[in-house]
Amino acid sequence: MTNTDILLEDLEDVLDDATSMPMTKKSLVDVEKIKTIIEDIRLNTPHETKQAKAIIDSRNTILDDANKEAQAIREEAQAQARELVARDQITQTAQAEAAEIIAKAKEEGEAYVREAQNRASEILGNATTQANEMLASAQKNRADIVKSVNEYTENTLISIDDALYRALQDVRKIRNNHKNNPGINK
Repeated sequence: MTNTDILLEDLEDVLDDATSMPMTKKSLVDVEKIKTIIEDIRLNTPHETKQAKAIIDSRNTILDDANKEAQAIREEAQAQARELVARDQITQTAQAEAAEIIAKAKEEGEAYVREAQNRASEILGNATTQANEMLASAQKNRADIVKSVNEYTENTLISIDDALYRALQDVRKIRNNHKNNPGINK
């Protein structure tokens, strides 16, 4: 499980622990906790990118190793071929064996390179897919949080507006009562 996955679970926990507002489907959330988790996700995203780079570097190392091994096999085959050619009695046989060894070495070397390239491509593809999925998930969670915060803010402002409206009505009633009954308060 990556750090980003853990942070996303923490974010879900904060949302699950949110206090419900009576008579609405809305909940109160700890905005500071959510902002902290979002910041941690942002800080972790470069870490995931570094992991993908490490996989690419690993792929390059595998390719280099395969090329070096193929080269070593070729050089060994060439050395064996030269040794066989040096023997006068079996020169023709040596040349045939040398050609066979070189062809086999080349074939094996190319097979190692293909295998390493396929493996590296698979690793890179998986890392890219995983990074894209994590980024998409983080962006969706961010959008959901922003939407929730905006809804909470809107509901809070509506509640304040209603309270101010009622308070203003009460003040107007008191004022009207005072105007209509000026002797009561004297």
